[in-house]
Amino acid sequence: MQKKIIALAVAAAFSAPAFADVTANGIVDAAIISASGSGQKSDMIAYSGGLSTSRLSVTATEGLDNGWTAIGLVEYGIDTQDNGSTLTARKKMLAVAGDFGTVATGYLQTTGYDLAVKFDPTAGSAVSPLQNVTKGAVFLMGTSAEGARGERAVAYISPKFNDLVFAVNYSTSLVSAVGGNNLGNLTQTADNKHTAFLASANYEKGPLAVGGAYATLTAAGSEAAKEYMFGASYDLGTAKVMGTYQSRALTGGATDKAYSFSAVAPVGAGAVVASYAANKMQAAASSATSITLGYLQNLSKTVTGYAAYSSVSQDANTNVFSVAAGALSAASLNNGGSSSLIAVGLRKKF
Repeated sequence: MQKKIIALAVAAAFSAPAFADVTANGIVDAAIISASGSGQKSDMIAYSGGLSTSRLSVTATEGLDNGWTAIGLVEYGIDTQDNGSTLTARKKMLAVAGDFGTVATGYLQTTGYDLAVKFDPTAGSAVSPLQNVTKGAVFLMGTSAEGARGERAVAYISPKFNDLVFAVNYSTSLVSAVGGNNLGNLTQTADNKHTAFLASANYEKGPLAVGGAYATLTAAGSEAAKEYMFGASYDLGTAKVMGTYQSRALTGGATDKAYSFSAVAPVGAGAVVASYAANKMQAAASSATSITLGYLQNLSKTVTGYAAYSSVSQDANTNVFSVAAGALSAASLNNGGSSSLIAVGLRKKF
């Protein structure tokens, strides 16, 4: 009898769950864009993710006897416009949620990313001014792999306390660690561990939302950078206005800054979006500004049509910032060169 009990316990531990609630969802986003940059040839191409990254997501949830919920989630970004089979991981998470909050581990979307997305209406798109002036990174500027998503991470998200929610993230080892692996000091002969710590607080009541986050990056046991970010939004009824501010201090004493202002105004079944962002990169002695104006039309509960214009200008010392989160910032883009993009597309959620 004892052997049978042990065998059943082992089978339960290593077999697939029989009673989990599994759901699949995703986004397919496709656009026609016309883009140009100073010193480059202009072109019109079919583009995946004009408004949102195309993705596939599977979530499995199961209620536990003590009132907790176990959650497994995997999400991968896809390019709908080529024949490649590569999936880009966005989230791979195992979590437990209950009255105490949520505890998670895996390849996680950080609280810094969540904060930036909350106060940037075009976040994750090809026309986000904030991501244009931070080269695709929304937190820990220029190091999106560390600030937006964390490898080998653990996280805690609190329940709501008097309209406040707190979160803490810690990436125990990142892929950009010295030596080219993300196993920390395992297999190393010196201290090559590369980690990130993030903490945030968000307040939301009525039309007002305010949030703040702090992040620090360490490499080989020393602090490499630390960053503060703040965001706020207010719903006026006729329009929702929002903004962000972030400041990153580097070990050499230089400070990089970026900020954005946006407004979303409902128009019938759609909305007009206007957004502006700028940076001041002290370490590289460069700066850039970006604007976006777009219109979103809800064609159904899950289908949105959109059209948007985005442009980037930068000073004479740099050529690294461009539309589409820096996608045009190749060697052929002139120093101080501007770039622009027009996108017309359709997004389907399922």
